[in-house]
Amino acid sequence: MKFMGHAISILRKDILLEIRGRESLSLMLFLSLLLLVIFNFALDIDIDNVSSLASGILWVIFVFSGILGMGRTSMAERDEEAYLSIVFSPVSAESFYIGKVLSNLLFLLIMECFTLLFFAILFDFEKIISLLPQLLPALFLGTLGFSLVGTLFSFLTSASRYGEVLLPFLYLPVVVPVILGGVTSMDIILNDKVGGADKWIQLLAVFDVLYFAISLILFRYIIEE
Repeated sequence: MKFMGHAISILRKDILLEIRGRESLSLMLFLSLLLLVIFNFALDIDIDNVSSLASGILWVIFVFSGILGMGRTSMAERDEEAYLSIVFSPVSAESFYIGKVLSNLLFLLIMECFTLLFFAILFDFEKIISLLPQLLPALFLGTLGFSLVGTLFSFLTSASRYGEVLLPFLYLPVVVPVILGGVTSMDIILNDKVGGADKWIQLLAVFDVLYFAISLILFRYIIEE
């Protein structure tokens, strides 16, 4: 109980800092809107092909906006040397990791809901809103895996002065299964393809468990370094 209590405290702290500073979430929302506008002008999208392109466009936005947000939260911890208070406090590194995963997950989900809403408006694709209940399992599991690995790698790269540049190069190859599962399952649901989405959702769940176990073990060593 104390373990999760510490994690919730980290989550509450990040929410309060975001409300006061408006750094990570506001950057993610701005970038997602900017990318939506660019795609709207750059691609010849109409009512006939929007459903086939939607999943790819959305996950490109989710990935780049998410990397920006998670990189910013870890750099803020390093800039203020806030991580030292964790190292020398009763809060375990595992509790700190789970708290950061929860805060990143929350901010990512808010950004994704914002992106889906504006995608439906800009591309006149209300179908994606009506299918949201079916999309939620894949979207949540994909975002969870993205947050689990992203939290680990954002702290790993934050030790370098070029951390925000290194993060995508180190992180994206590892998280390819999550991106592939998210894109494919969303494409199947949006295009009413017969079967297939369930196995991708199960695959996402398996990778989430794998990522969680490995990241939880490695995070303590990253913090100590």
